[in-house]
Amino acid sequence: MNNIIKTIIISILTFVYVPIFGQNSNVLYLDLNQTIEKAQDSSLTAFRYKNMYLSNYWSYRNYKANRLPSLSLNLVPVSYNRQLIQRYDSENDIDVYRQQKSYSASGSLMLSQNFDPLGGTFFIQSSLDYLRYFGANTYNQFTSAPFSIGYQHNMFGFNQFKWDKKIEPLKFEKAKLQYLYNAEQIASNAVTYFFNLAQAQVRYKNAINNAQKADTTLIIAERRFKIASITKTDLMDIQLEIVNAKNEIAQAEVDMQKASLALTSFLGIDKSTKIELILPENPNELIIDNELALEYLHKNSYQLLENKQSVLEAEKEYDRIKKSNRMTISVNANVGFNQQAEEIADAYKDLMRKDVISVSMAIPIMDWGMRKGQKNQAESNLNIAKIDQEQQIQELEQNLTITIGELNSRYNMLQSALTAQNLANEIYQENILRFQEGSCNITTLTSSQQRMVSAQNNYISSLYQYWYCYYNLRQQTLFDFDKGISLSEQFDFDNLR
Repeated sequence: MNNIIKTIIISILTFVYVPIFGQNSNVLYLDLNQTIEKAQDSSLTAFRYKNMYLSNYWSYRNYKANRLPSLSLNLVPVSYNRQLIQRYDSENDIDVYRQQKSYSASGSLMLSQNFDPLGGTFFIQSSLDYLRYFGANTYNQFTSAPFSIGYQHNMFGFNQFKWDKKIEPLKFEKAKLQYLYNAEQIASNAVTYFFNLAQAQVRYKNAINNAQKADTTLIIAERRFKIASITKTDLMDIQLEIVNAKNEIAQAEVDMQKASLALTSFLGIDKSTKIELILPENPNELIIDNELALEYLHKNSYQLLENKQSVLEAEKEYDRIKKSNRMTISVNANVGFNQQAEEIADAYKDLMRKDVISVSMAIPIMDWGMRKGQKNQAESNLNIAKIDQEQQIQELEQNLTITIGELNSRYNMLQSALTAQNLANEIYQENILRFQEGSCNITTLTSSQQRMVSAQNNYISSLYQYWYCYYNLRQQTLFDFDKGISLSEQFDFDNLR
């Protein structure tokens, strides 16, 4: 009979409380991977990062389009002019003002292509102009240039196209890596929100369990008090535990509601949704190859590309200022055919050769040291950019080495926390049996219960620290060490557009 009673008491004491809201149909069960996937797909932060990438994507598309031939049609369909103009009267040897009225229209079609190596522009053009004078001698005039080909170039000058060809693809590659980096930052944030709620839910369930166990312990204690097996102080300690347990339930419920609201807001889901989290299992140990991690750091770090871009832009500015100090020669060549006539059809007959070649020069002579100062400033900025690049490489490599070491330590601490949790649970179960038999006092039982709860909280905290460190490592390298794949190589950027 005593064995049956003990079995029933143990079953009551070890009962695991299931919250009432867990039976609600509006419950969303999430594990860690599902939480991260939802955060990276549906959160407002993810939407913002997606649009940041798309902005860079369309900027790169504009650059690519600018390197292709462009066709433009320029029209001036109506231009009416009525004004007094000054004319010389040779008979009277004086200047006189006469009224002049005219109507004109023009149109041109141009095909142009930028030439990156030299920085100039080739173009092919066809144009037609019409002019009609009103007055004593009213007449029409058509001027046509059916075909002309030309080239515009600034010799020895700054070549914007050459630098754009170096910088723009680098900027777009940086934008892709930065998007993945931000996605991993979302994962790290999701880990934090996930375990904040997980710890709050565990504390709430433990508070419920503690209250139930305290009630059951009080029944046993009252029986033992009647037979003078325990003191009145021990009985009052249990009563105090019941009061504290009720207060703990209220506080734990508030904390759980706050953590749940924070997670639902972050994931972008209905705030009334009840979330029940599924803790990840104890992970397997990862063997991180430091050389492999450093390789993917240099390959996938957007910060390194950002510094490289800064160096290129500083070199570009230095090149621009340096060449502005030199003599510049601008060449404009245009070869084709043209004709003018009173009838439009005649404007395309007997075409005449049209040759336009112009050369202009700009020679800096004296600027009181302004250009030299600008050049020295640009050179200093370039040196700063190169130094910043080297410092950034050292800092990233150092942080990566620290993170790898921390991940190994976090794994060992997690295993220790798991062992401590199991031991604390066994000790508590043993003390329950001893308390029923009268060989364990209230203080020892309460202390073992507190150690069990503390060990469980420490284990969850260790789980959080491990996974947060793991996703931090993924963020730095954009490499999945668990699956052995590069995030940048497997990601489909086309789905973002």
